[in-house]
Amino acid sequence: MKNRFIVTISDIHGSKQYSVHEIIKKIIFFAILTFVLIGVGTFFYIQFLNSKVDSLHQKSISYKQKMLHLKEVSKRLKEENRQLNVSKQQLATLIDKNSEKLSSMKSHLREVEEIIGIGPDMNASFAQRVQQAKAHEEETKKKIIQSVQKEVKQEKISAIQKALLLNSIPNGKPLDYRRIASPFGYRIHPVTHKNTFHAGLDLPAKYGTPIYAPASGVVVYADKKGAYGNFILIAHSYGFKTAYGHLSKFAVKSGDYVSKGQKIAYVGSTGRSTGPHLHYEIRYLTKWVDPKPFMFWNLDNINDITDKIDTVNWKSILQQTQKIITLSTK
Repeated sequence: MKNRFIVTISDIHGSKQYSVHEIIKKIIFFAILTFVLIGVGTFFYIQFLNSKVDSLHQKSISYKQKMLHLKEVSKRLKEENRQLNVSKQQLATLIDKNSEKLSSMKSHLREVEEIIGIGPDMNASFAQRVQQAKAHEEETKKKIIQSVQKEVKQEKISAIQKALLLNSIPNGKPLDYRRIASPFGYRIHPVTHKNTFHAGLDLPAKYGTPIYAPASGVVVYADKKGAYGNFILIAHSYGFKTAYGHLSKFAVKSGDYVSKGQKIAYVGSTGRSTGPHLHYEIRYLTKWVDPKPFMFWNLDNINDITDKIDTVNWKSILQQTQKIITLSTK
């Protein structure tokens, strides 16, 4: 019994004794110890794998975020590159145009000198000759304009002519606005912050303020148009057109005939805009003109417009209105 140990098992039927050899005892002990060690090792290994999985998950999230950032940067760089290409093309076109003008300037200078009645000073430089010719040309143009204005004022404008002019040519205010936020001419653009030519007036007003036609005409365009946003273009008589930008919605459509004072749209802030306002333009033939004198033009000062806007052939317009009146009375 030296190398054995006795195991006693008791139950309701009594007790029983079993003797186990010492070697078997040791085997059982080591088996239990091995099982415990394997369990502890498995636990720590599982903890190690979990930490690795968490680390890989964090790295995966970080990688996805970096990829999204790279995509945004790539998209932004592509847009900037596109804008640079557009600017490059515009600059190349401008350089080509100026080169053509410069190459033809010398030949035209001689013609201008002959037309305005001066001979070229061969001792003067090219720049001095250009300056002299320009001064004479401006003086001649001023005299011609004064002569035309004098002839226009001498024309007898009947009441019927006045009514026809004010119904056909843009005049008066197209809406109830607070002030002129940006005048006609060069300015620092409020969005791009670049010195650019402003072809009209910016007239701030409440969102949804009605806009009215300043003269009768036909709606040539009523739709979205780039930086203008919602845009309307109306063709009037005698080569005049009016344009309206940043509208919230339209009251007319392309092809509609509109009468003076008819509602055409509502103030908004669509397109390239910093707030609700009307961008208002007046065009005569291929040129933009300052809308401000037209906005304050009425029956009481109908002759004043000829002094303020000298790019319009007023004499021809008055003659045409007289012809229309003569034909209608026959």
